[in-house]
Amino acid sequence: MAYYLGIDIGGTKIKAALFNGLGKQKPRLLFIDTPKNKKNFLRGLDIFITEILAKSDFPKKSDFGGVGVGVPGTVDPQKGVLLRAKNLPFLNGWNVKKFFQKYSLRVKVDNDSRCMIRAEAAWGVARGHKNVVGLAIGTGIGGGIIIDGKIYRGSRNIAGEFGHTIIHAPHAKFPVQSLEELAGKSAFEKYGDRSEIVGMGVVNLIRSFDPDIVVLGGGGVASGAVKIDKVRRFVKNYIRSPYVRKTRIVKGKLGDEAGAMGAVLLFRGGT
Repeated sequence: MAYYLGIDIGGTKIKAALFNGLGKQKPRLLFIDTPKNKKNFLRGLDIFITEILAKSDFPKKSDFGGVGVGVPGTVDPQKGVLLRAKNLPFLNGWNVKKFFQKYSLRVKVDNDSRCMIRAEAAWGVARGHKNVVGLAIGTGIGGGIIIDGKIYRGSRNIAGEFGHTIIHAPHAKFPVQSLEELAGKSAFEKYGDRSEIVGMGVVNLIRSFDPDIVVLGGGGVASGAVKIDKVRRFVKNYIRSPYVRKTRIVKGKLGDEAGAMGAVLLFRGGT
């Protein structure tokens, strides 16, 4: 059985998950802090991957079936290029597939939030649901959409960029901003609890997609900074339709490692 490596590149951490095959399991996890400039990033990532593949208690390189990489921002999955990463702008235009060629492993690439919701649909709280929306709250805010059991990418692979939707928050210093600006990591650090702002975003997602379930994930949720009960109360106050109110709003089951786990699932095909 082949081994697989899932890499989740975030604004704060780079996480790796080792899988034995592609079945449900608790993977071995490793991580490093994300360097803040391109030279240090590429050097640090190279050292990280090289050390993983050289570990004496890890499988040999020849036993690996591939490496899946989740990246933050707009990505071309076919070419393996990160087109735009708002929170890591020095990676704009980075050819991920070309970088990983040096390890002589098959490589597949997708947006990190799509990887997160892919994992939750396969092994987490969204399993068994056909229509799912995921909201990943971390350094930035991203999302993933599943319609009729399949990942929805849009015409140009940018569907799910929920962090760039516009929110009106009357008590904020600058009331009309993007959801990411009002409820991403820096907003939590500056203003405190932003769960109601997250709730505003969820109201819009439910009204737009009418999903079976909304999954909240990412570091902000895993750390407890986002209060799920507050999000639910806000949504309940702003959605009156008894049909739409049936949509469940839940915390992801797989934690902050869901992105790395979903990157491995790129090798399962389908979604």
